[in-house]
Amino acid sequence: MINIKNKKFWFTTVAVLAAPAVLNFTIFQFSTPWTYGDGDEWLSFWGSYSGGLISAYVAYFIANSQIRKQAKIDQTKENYTSYIAQLPALIRIEIELQRYIADIKKLEKERETNIANIGKSGEFDDVNEETKQAFIKLHSQMRKYETKMFNSDTLNLIEKVEDIDLHVQLIHCFQFYEDFSSILEMDIETLEEQKRINAEKIIMNSEGWEIPYLTWEIEKIQDKINDTMKNKEEMWKKFDNENILSKFEGALLKVSNEIQAVKQAKDNPPQI
Repeated sequence: MINIKNKKFWFTTVAVLAAPAVLNFTIFQFSTPWTYGDGDEWLSFWGSYSGGLISAYVAYFIANSQIRKQAKIDQTKENYTSYIAQLPALIRIEIELQRYIADIKKLEKERETNIANIGKSGEFDDVNEETKQAFIKLHSQMRKYETKMFNSDTLNLIEKVEDIDLHVQLIHCFQFYEDFSSILEMDIETLEEQKRINAEKIIMNSEGWEIPYLTWEIEKIQDKINDTMKNKEEMWKKFDNENILSKFEGALLKVSNEIQAVKQAKDNPPQI
């Protein structure tokens, strides 16, 4: 777009307007008057020249205005189409969030039940109350918990969400649930049983040729048990400290609000 405040614009305009006089003066040198030809001829030429120039400027302004207007219309249409297109993804994300929230509440309740049952068992009654409660909680967290399977397609759905803040929030929520569910599904008791079986094989193996291999297997299983216990403890700690359930519920509320906003926009397209 032409900027009339630009010095280059005015320099170009003056140069174009002065061109006929300069050419006339240059071509016919100093032996002829500045206005070669009589006054009527020069006036006719100048009128045609300036008229053509003005017409060109007007045509340029009109064309430029139409181009800018059409570009704005096209951008508005593109933005609207993209905004509406996220509706199916948002609805599926809402369903997944509701499913995971229900599962998290179930897991939280199961842990509370396990804590109560372990406390009643009297297993840690020989230590002080503070240590007892810590042991009970830790022991409950080492249990295997059945979780709903994480839907990996959900991560692809997030890519369609246009709200950047919501986009990031959903990534954090779903990534946590994927890690949380996979770790809680791990069964330490099964690993302990595998270790016990290998230990019995060592005792029963009188020839001893399998002992090095079985010993290595036991060490490998124990390393896996240690890693699993550490991961379970850290994941439950994050769950408690970061109030994960509240974050999931907050994300669900934002998704629900975004769905309503998109539906409203769908029913009221922009007037172009």
